[in-house]
Amino acid sequence: MPPSCYNKCNQCHPCRAIQVPSLPSNNGVKPRGGVARTQARSMHHTTRESSIPHAGASRYSNYKPLGWKCRCGGHFYNP
Repeated sequence: MPPSCYNKCNQCHPCRAIQVPSLPSNNGVKPRGGVARTQARSMHHTTRESSIPHAGASRYSNYKPLGWKCRCGGHFYNP
């Protein structure tokens, strides 16, 4: 359901809700060093299994999550 864009576009009209692709967040947080040996083994096992192609894996390979923004003219605002 689209959000209300009432008073969200800094008095620009018409202010309309549109769906836009969500960008992946990159918050710059790096994992701490010193992974335990059991964690390293389980991560290796998971990585090896996840590299095996699945029957339906390519069906959704172009999926991009969508989010909502308010748009007026060429400007975008958070709802």
